[in-house]
Amino acid sequence: MAQSQRPADRPHGRQAARVTLAEVAKAAGVSVGAVSQVLNDNPNSRISPEARARIVAAARDLGYRPNMIARTLRTSRSHTFGFVSDAVTITRFASGILRGALAAARAEGYFLLIAETAGDARQEEEAIASLADRGVDGIVFAAMKSRSSGTHATRGIPTVNVNLAGDGGATSILPDEHAGGRTAVRTLVEAGHRGGIALVGHDFRLPVDGGIALTARRRFAGIADEMAAHGLDFTDQQACADWQPEQGYAAARRMLRRGSVTALLCLNDRLAFGAYQAVTEAGLRIPEDVSVISFDDDELATALRPGLTTVAIPHERMGALAIEALTSPAEPAVEVLVPMPIHVRASVAAPPAART
Repeated sequence: MAQSQRPADRPHGRQAARVTLAEVAKAAGVSVGAVSQVLNDNPNSRISPEARARIVAAARDLGYRPNMIARTLRTSRSHTFGFVSDAVTITRFASGILRGALAAARAEGYFLLIAETAGDARQEEEAIASLADRGVDGIVFAAMKSRSSGTHATRGIPTVNVNLAGDGGATSILPDEHAGGRTAVRTLVEAGHRGGIALVGHDFRLPVDGGIALTARRRFAGIADEMAAHGLDFTDQQACADWQPEQGYAAARRMLRRGSVTALLCLNDRLAFGAYQAVTEAGLRIPEDVSVISFDDDELATALRPGLTTVAIPHERMGALAIEALTSPAEPAVEVLVPMPIHVRASVAAPPAART
């Protein structure tokens, strides 16, 4: 059997010639046509598994790389996708969307071209035009915070929205926030909390701000529906203009001073970080005196002591599903709701009254 020529046996540097199909065929002991069928994933190929394995091994050992320009001209596909976002790639919190998309694209043999727009419409238009010029096979539009997508001038390129509610023209990948809200309340109820639950971040007695994120509105609805299902009311509620630790601290501090609070349901982990400080300053313990539960599963949630129980946003799964939606498009476009798993740690327990 012919021996594969290792990359080390070939010339190096910019003058090194591209490995050809003929060289792969010679190394694998098969015809050029057989190599072409295997490396181009011809679904009608009748190449034996043994020959296929030799071809793949020879191509790998020789460092074969397909001529993407020729492949694009031949198949009208570039095997590249665009990824356009407002702030996902530079934001620790939502960068999992990009990680998931990159891994899924790589697994499917696609390359990802990434553009960051900082939420600027002009930059988005320029990014779309640039991606179109490069012949991408599809574009993923991703947002750090869920919202309505508006209309993208995509020049007929297939698109998928992530964390964006579409207008029906493109499939949208969104976290199932309604179910996530219900999960958080249910977790407290199952721990024995029938009263004494305080909500940090929103007050249902106040009108909802029209500019609030889509995720938040659905999260509110899920929380309200699950509370109603158990016949419960919040013992206290505090709206927060900015869901940051200092707001969570101030709200939880006021609530704990009023008394009768056995659980703090925080609308995100940052609010919960502040609530932890307020509980400690009040001379109380988590979860022995006050349980705390929240949303998002920020990486710092595991660093808190005790560990924070939180309903996670499945960013990586959402990114992967976006690539899947481009490679296997749904007709008509659909809204895909991705389950939000709860990561149970050590911040929720039975209320004090239930343990006496």
